[in-house]
Amino acid sequence: MNLSSEQTVAMIIGTSFAAGLNVYATIGCLGLLSHFGVIHLPDALQVLESWWIISASVALFVVEFFADKVPAFDLVWNALHTFVRVPVAAFLAYAASFTILPRDAVGIDPARRCRRLRRARWQNRDSRRRDSLARTLLQHGAQSG
Repeated sequence: MNLSSEQTVAMIIGTSFAAGLNVYATIGCLGLLSHFGVIHLPDALQVLESWWIISASVALFVVEFFADKVPAFDLVWNALHTFVRVPVAAFLAYAASFTILPRDAVGIDPARRCRRLRRARWQNRDSRRRDSLARTLLQHGAQSG
């Protein structure tokens, strides 16, 4: 089952948020859920189904769990992972959104949107000209009358 664009965007938002909290648990859960067929990941994220990736992420999750219990190690671990969590979350979002076309993400074809904006701009300009002409005629008529 392939995900629609809306479902993919929802998955990207949830995955990026979860990866910001705990990147290893997120990768492990995504890998396990995809491996057992509970969810279908985009093609670019199929690598997460590998038992090597799942094993490594679960092992690092266990290390992180126990690292939180040792104060000095926890400080170093969190300092290092401040620079790990964000790029991994960004990579997951980028890889998941690779299949979404720009018009699907925005909800409208960009060229069509551009044409609409251009048309609205011209209509606005024409209506300002008409208003200006009508004011001029009214002022001119009021002065001569």
